[in-house]
Amino acid sequence: MPTKKLLILSAVFLALLAFVILFERKQPTSEERAKSAKRLAEVNVEEVASLLVERPDLPNVQLTRREKNHWVLAGEPETPADGFAAENLASDLGRLDVVGQVRTDVDPKEFGLDAPKAKVTVTFRDKSVRTFAFGQAIPGTEATAAAEGGRFAAVRAAPVAALTKPLDEYRSRSLFETPTAEITRVTVTKGPYAVVVARGSKPDRAAGGWRMEKPVADFASNAFVDRLLGDLASERISEFPAVPPAELSRVGLSPAWATVRLEKGEEIVVTISFGAAKADASGKLYANVGNVVAVVDDRVREDLDAEMSAWREGRVLPVDVPALRRVSFVADELRAGAEKVEGSWRSTGREIPAEIAEALSGAVARAEVKSFLPKRSGKSAKDKPVATLELLSEGETSERVVSFFEAPSGAAGVFAEVTGRPEPMLVDRAVLDDLRSAAAALRDAAAGKPKESVKAKSGAKTGSAPGPGAATAPPAKKK
Repeated sequence: MPTKKLLILSAVFLALLAFVILFERKQPTSEERAKSAKRLAEVNVEEVASLLVERPDLPNVQLTRREKNHWVLAGEPETPADGFAAENLASDLGRLDVVGQVRTDVDPKEFGLDAPKAKVTVTFRDKSVRTFAFGQAIPGTEATAAAEGGRFAAVRAAPVAALTKPLDEYRSRSLFETPTAEITRVTVTKGPYAVVVARGSKPDRAAGGWRMEKPVADFASNAFVDRLLGDLASERISEFPAVPPAELSRVGLSPAWATVRLEKGEEIVVTISFGAAKADASGKLYANVGNVVAVVDDRVREDLDAEMSAWREGRVLPVDVPALRRVSFVADELRAGAEKVEGSWRSTGREIPAEIAEALSGAVARAEVKSFLPKRSGKSAKDKPVATLELLSEGETSERVVSFFEAPSGAAGVFAEVTGRPEPMLVDRAVLDDLRSAAAALRDAAAGKPKESVKAKSGAKTGSAPGPGAATAPPAKKK
């Protein structure tokens, strides 16, 4: 076959293939067209922008889509709506199967469509509008009289029950819709006291994530903050009692016992105030969620009752081992260090096992704080550290330094001062002993001593450090 003819045939084939892929593939099948012909109207749920539900003797419901499956309920104030209920309602309007024929010559009074049981106005993203009205049941059938624009028909599965629900049934039962992983700031206020913790939109792996801003600037306990957020996210609203503003003090909401504000960047996600226990329901609290009074479980009370120490990082220094790039330790004549080069740890030009190099970080990351001490002033030459540990992680420009000092006589342990932490910490002397042992093992590995003796020196406690934000686990909840 001549080359020219082959090229022409190839071009025709490619054009037909493109037509099928880009156009024909998106066309409804004969079965889909048949189903569509039997429906009162087509409703593409993803294109619905808002739903206005009107029904006699009940308040109107205005549902507006903010983003995919995130709807709000119009009112004063505007509140989150039940996204699944809104999506299901829009979907139901697109599944109104016609019984018999669609007509345009029907007297609305004949089927109760002059004063419908419910009417829904659907506004689409392109600003087009469809209005559905539902009248009385058709005797002897399972169908309901319905109208869309000037078209009338009897339809199956009319969502009359969903359309005539009380207003509160359209509200979201969650305290907030934003995923907890996207929350960047938490503020808890109890009377004149406040705790504020924050993290960047891209958490600092080396710092461990959450940092406390008030009442003191320090590392926060990731485990505790994440547990609080998880408890808040899993809360479910059981009812929306009608409590006038003048009676908020009766349910402990004026003033509130505790208030939680969650933020995502510059956006305030939600403000929740917690009040008194509900007298006639065990394990329930009154709450004010975005200025709407609700009743919720009391699971968060224990978290909010916790002392500040529960919010604060309970270990000396959180370390993310995969991000670690350099370690060094100095104590008297003992000096040891290593650096990760192209994924392998090296010291004095010799490759060493990762567990030996990372044992130093593990020893300090496991070290628990016994107590925080007042910041020292007027340091003298006697305050020279007895040991110093330096750690550099990926993305950092300077080392994190842990300096150890001898404690005054009578204090059981040693003092530790850490870059980024505002106060000295009292820790067990065994922490310093473990660091010396790990450093000696690292030094011997760098000198090429037998692997068995190196491991023996490093000891059983020199394993890898905990992951990001290692912290003392908060106390287990009381059942």
